[in-house]
Amino acid sequence: MFKNHYLRQPETRSIVWLAICLVMIVGAGLFTSWWASFQNGWLLLGLFILVAALITVASWRWMREITQRLTAIDDQLRAARTGHTDYQMSLNDEGLFSSLHNELYHYVRQTEAMREDLDRDRQQLTVAITDIAHQLRTPIATIDNLTELLAPDNVTTSRAELLQQNQRLAKLVEQLILMAKVDTHTLSQAREQMSVDQLLHQSLNYLLPLIADAELRLDWQIPAAMEISVNVRLMQEAIINILKNTVEHAPTHSTVTISASATPISTVISVTNHGEPIPESDLPHLFERFYRGSQSSQNNLGIGLAIAEGIAKAGDGRLSVNNVAAGVEYRLELFK
Repeated sequence: MFKNHYLRQPETRSIVWLAICLVMIVGAGLFTSWWASFQNGWLLLGLFILVAALITVASWRWMREITQRLTAIDDQLRAARTGHTDYQMSLNDEGLFSSLHNELYHYVRQTEAMREDLDRDRQQLTVAITDIAHQLRTPIATIDNLTELLAPDNVTTSRAELLQQNQRLAKLVEQLILMAKVDTHTLSQAREQMSVDQLLHQSLNYLLPLIADAELRLDWQIPAAMEISVNVRLMQEAIINILKNTVEHAPTHSTVTISASATPISTVISVTNHGEPIPESDLPHLFERFYRGSQSSQNNLGIGLAIAEGIAKAGDGRLSVNNVAAGVEYRLELFK
């Protein structure tokens, strides 16, 4: 808080000396006029007192205005340290102090937003560590049990089960690391131009055994010349998760429609199955981490769609899931 010691404050000391100098100059001028004629002495003295009073009042108002403005800035900064980011709109005028107030306001708001982001990231990290520990516990416990039960007469069976659990564990760790990158906004933003048809074909290759087991038919509606600019590896991971969810909930011998279209502002990739509609109670939670809806399988980790949505957002896009007349549509829109 500023004190009203105008002579001690460097912000107002110059005004005090300026006022003193002006009074002395006026006094010297009036004294010279009186000395030249020795007339109107009382008139000149009254004029001197009036001018000196006006200079003093004007200087005092000037110093008080500066002190009040600096005090307001000091109060604004003190309030910001306690989490109060607003300031009085009456301080908002056309002057430089108003500009300083506005800049401080924006700076404080940005700092507050950064603090909130850090708090959110800290909370997400705590939740992520808890989730990772919970998700890793089951496969590790299974591997421990299989190792204890390992015997010469069941080596082949136990070895196959151990390999399966190791693969599941490796995939889980890979997914959790990717989920952590989504949460902390550290996904790579490197992009390259690629054919939509090629991107979808490469993504689909990972799911061919699953498609063959369900004897699904694919209705491929992808223009051969359509291209998009994306991070290929990350977008492929998102599309694989979308296709996997679509295929897993598609009825046997049914058709899965994969289409793409372009608008002036975006490229839209749509994947639709003929499965049962998603319950309304599950729809708002589909993109939550580790959420398993009523239609989820036992081995579903519940993070595939969360990862896909995070990748879509990081790539200036959005992912939505909707019940349609044909079944369920997964719609990935990537803005140009």
